[in-house]
Amino acid sequence: MSFEEFWTRGDIHERVNTALKDAKLLDKKIEIEDLFPLDQYHARGIKATIDLADKVNFKRDSNIIDIGCGLGGPARYFAKKFDCNVYGIDITGAFIDIGNYFNKLTQVDHKVKLLKGDGEKLPYETEFFDGGLSQHVTMNIDNREQFFNEAFRVLKKGAIFGFSEHGLGTKGNPIFPLPWADSENMSFLKTPEFTTNLLKKIGFENIKVISTGEKYISGYDTLLKQGKPDEKPTLGIHVIGGETMLERSKNSMQSIIENRTYPFEIICNK
Repeated sequence: MSFEEFWTRGDIHERVNTALKDAKLLDKKIEIEDLFPLDQYHARGIKATIDLADKVNFKRDSNIIDIGCGLGGPARYFAKKFDCNVYGIDITGAFIDIGNYFNKLTQVDHKVKLLKGDGEKLPYETEFFDGGLSQHVTMNIDNREQFFNEAFRVLKKGAIFGFSEHGLGTKGNPIFPLPWADSENMSFLKTPEFTTNLLKKIGFENIKVISTGEKYISGYDTLLKQGKPDEKPTLGIHVIGGETMLERSKNSMQSIIENRTYPFEIICNK
């Protein structure tokens, strides 16, 4: 299964359009907040994006990169919160198409630009960005050093880089399938210590690691309760993740509980 097939799970465009229609969002002016249940494609949803945003201090009119931007939900939030320009890049073409469509619907396309591309080969000039972020992307990155080297290259000296990931826990061997991988062939988990040492080697400074495991257990618990037939919302990450999203989310929660995985955030500077 290709990355595109894994993330889209069939006709994602049809599922999204149906969800927007059922939520009565196609016949009115919508704000970015209206899309939060759909475009914040991670277990804790907008809460995870807000937590990350509260730990960085991006300046107004600055240029920010979102590596692995998905549908662009976090990019739109950051652009509005900081009144900055966000350049998102993601390897899944369907996500970029839908994300740019959402940008137009919410009238932020002048502030948020999404592009299909590879986080290990960023198509941007050296030291172009004033800050960067990445949410739950590195679990799918085998060549972690190349990924972080590229992030380092495109950031200006002193720029803040904040990201979140599910790391490898003390017990290891997570329970598959997971939200980011159906098998170990797509999952490349590393311990926080490995990631910290790699960032230091590349040249990042002021590295802070924040454990988010308990928050994610709570987030998954809420998500699984919403997944019951009589409680399933019109908009939710099940629209993006398809029929197996609940099973994969349950496995992810159990992997955290059993210390197989270790979710964390890192805030650092170039």
